[in-house]
Amino acid sequence: MKQLTIFTLCLLLSSCGYHMMGKGSGVVPEDVQLVRIMGAGSNDRLLGKMQTYLHSNASYNVVSAADEAKADTEIHIGSLAESMSPISFDANGITTVERMTLSGDISLWRNNERIWNGGSVSVYEDVDVSSGPAAIESTKRRIRSDLESQWVRQAWLKLSSDF
Repeated sequence: MKQLTIFTLCLLLSSCGYHMMGKGSGVVPEDVQLVRIMGAGSNDRLLGKMQTYLHSNASYNVVSAADEAKADTEIHIGSLAESMSPISFDANGITTVERMTLSGDISLWRNNERIWNGGSVSVYEDVDVSSGPAAIESTKRRIRSDLESQWVRQAWLKLSSDF
C-alpha cells in the first residue's frame, strides 16, 4: 500500500508539470556557444560574479559586455536595486533590525529580440542595526556581498529552468 501511495504521488507531481528549479533544459537555446552578460544600471561586481558563476555552471562560454566577441545571445540584467526596510523596533520605537533586499530583472535576448523574460529576482537578509555605525556598515558590506552571490544563484536557477 505504501508503494502504491508513493507511486501515485509521483504521478500526480509529474502530471502537473512540477519539477525542481534549475533542473530543466533551460531557456538558453541549445545551439548557443557564446553568451554576453549586459547590465543596465548593474554594478560591475555583480556582473563579474554572474560571469564567474556561469563559467563554472553553464554549457556555453560567457563574456562581459566589454568583450568584442560576437555573442549568440545576451543575458540582460536590469533595474538592479538595493533597499533597506525597517522590520523590528524596540520599546521606544527605534529600529533594531532592517531588511536589506537586492532585486533585479533578468532576460535573454537574441538578434535584438527578447526571447525570454525571467522577471524579477529578489533576495533579502536581515541586518541588526542596534550596534554602532562602524559595525552596522561593516555588516551591510558583508551582507551586500552575500546577497549578490545569492542573487546570481537565483538568476542561474531561473535561466537553467524552463520557467
